[in-house]
Amino acid sequence: MGDLKEFLARGEYGKLKDCPLFEGNFVQVTKFGELANRVTMGIVASSPSLKLPDLMLLAQPVENQLEECAIKHRKPKCAPQEELQLIALLPLKFVRIFIHDERRYQFKVSLASGRRFYLQLVAHPQKLDCIFWQWVRLFYLLHFYQNDAPSPTTRVT
Repeated sequence: MGDLKEFLARGEYGKLKDCPLFEGNFVQVTKFGELANRVTMGIVASSPSLKLPDLMLLAQPVENQLEECAIKHRKPKCAPQEELQLIALLPLKFVRIFIHDERRYQFKVSLASGRRFYLQLVAHPQKLDCIFWQWVRLFYLLHFYQNDAPSPTTRVT
């Protein structure tokens, strides 16, 4: 179980805890590859009965304060622990994900609002290539089956 799945299981998002989830750790980067911040992305089906995922979750790590740790656990010195904080829950019909830079394992995420951001996959070096191509296959499936979703330039009447 990944960090995002654990977060969903114990938090207020309990309805998603039994749903299929594909998650990975990324670093948000600028268009030119400069590092910005860490992000955990999850692609999830909002119901176990769905054939394909329909939501994208984005979470960022939040460090607990050392004082809180000392109060909770009554230890004078605790190592800082990271917890996730959900920063976005987006329907996939409003999201498009593309390969931005294959050599750097980067994806471009485009939202229907016009906002774009770039994510670089973080994984063990020996597994990086395999995990990257698993994400690519998932995105291909999502693109293929979402042709009926409105694009950012399509006017819905």
